Amino acid sequence: MKNFISRYKVLLFLVIALISSWSIWIPMALGRLGIIEFNVPIIIGQSIGGIAPLIVLILLDKITKGGYGIKQIFDSIRIKGKNIIWLIPAALILPLTTISGSLLNYWVINEGELRILAIAPLNTLGFWLIAIIPLTFFAGLLSSPILEEPCWRGFALGHLQNKFGKHIGSLILGSFWWLWHQPINIANGLEVNFYSYLIMLSHSFLFDSIYNLSSKNLLSAMFAHSSAIITYNYIYQSQNIYVLLIFLIAIIVLRTFEWKRNKLNLEIISIRDEISFQPNKK
Repeated sequence: MKNFISRYKVLLFLVIALISSWSIWIPMALGRLGIIEFNVPIIIGQSIGGIAPLIVLILLDKITKGGYGIKQIFDSIRIKGKNIIWLIPAALILPLTTISGSLLNYWVINEGELRILAIAPLNTLGFWLIAIIPLTFFAGLLSSPILEEPCWRGFALGHLQNKFGKHIGSLILGSFWWLWHQPINIANGLEVNFYSYLIMLSHSFLFDSIYNLSSKNLLSAMFAHSSAIITYNYIYQSQNIYVLLIFLIAIIVLRTFEWKRNKLNLEIISIRDEISFQPNKK
């Protein structure tokens, strides 16, 4: 049994996590659509399904006596180190790219009203937004970021990228992440379409790159995830090709940084190996 779990541990985790969350989210979605009666409050059902993957990961780690690396995953949450600077782009990447896409769309199409904030009354808060947004950001770290990121970036990403390569690994994880969310999105009244898939996939690619560039500091992935909460709550979401274009540019830039850094690290390792294998000169 333990050998089976070790061999298929990523697939096993993803399947069980999906079933665990969907067992409550699908009835909620069906209730929203009026197909069945299901009266669990949205906040309770959303929280139960949201924490399910982490519980599954912890249980599998217990069964395999540390085979899923829970301790190492949480130890990777670092508040200091040479790559701590990546917390800044992690916190800003999604709001800035989303706003840039909306601005580009407004300048190119040149029609309608330019909107930056998601809710009109926010415009009246003025400088209070400077206090509200950071409070939302840091409070948000204790919700989805701390519940999800140990599972997606902390555990699954490394295994998927090692097996399928950097880009295909991110594609698999991002697609799964989108799929996992869909029942609760329906329960919340959100529209399910191909555009929403591309947006969430873009978010996931950005999370992956920032996480890797931060030397796999889980806090950077949590910051990026919390920035998604900020973006969803406060930034106007215009569905247009220019938002996706800005996301694509940001992904290419970050992936280029990853490629160059990995290439430099390989060159350093190669030089060290050459030096270590040189015969001693008498």
